Amino acid sequence: MPRFGELLPADVWAASSRTLSAFAAQDLFDLPIIDAQYPGTTVSASASANTFGSWAELVANVGAGKRLIGVVILADVAASTTYWEMEFGEGAAGAEAAVARVEGAMQEVSGVGRTPGLVFWLWKSLTSSARLSARVKTNRAGAWGFPTAVLIA
Repeated sequence: MPRFGELLPADVWAASSRTLSAFAAQDLFDLPIIDAQYPGTTVSASASANTFGSWAELVANVGAGKRLIGVVILADVAASTTYWEMEFGEGAAGAEAAVARVEGAMQEVSGVGRTPGLVFWLWKSLTSSARLSARVKTNRAGAWGFPTAVLIA
């Protein structure tokens, strides 16, 4: 059985006899199907600027042999540009260790709408049966909420 994303000699041989437009990426790679069992949650920043908020549990148990393919994040931010950083960690409550980090900037537009959710591709292997959590900090004072959905396969 090939490992996740591994090219096999038969795949390369089959591809060599075709033009680039004659096949799709899934013909070459074992692309995962995102598991829908992982709900999203809101991760809140600290009320103080440039300080991480508390860890928020995203998944109590990710299962075995899983990857954090990516995350979708939407920021509920002030009416001016907000820079933020979110860490993803594994471990029991109070003992989380960061395993991935993303950064972004968002801005509310004239109080009528927010920046659409941003997708960050991580392709991070997760420890089997790990608890997955996240925490966030911003450059602005205020406990802003960041609705976050994980893409795990």
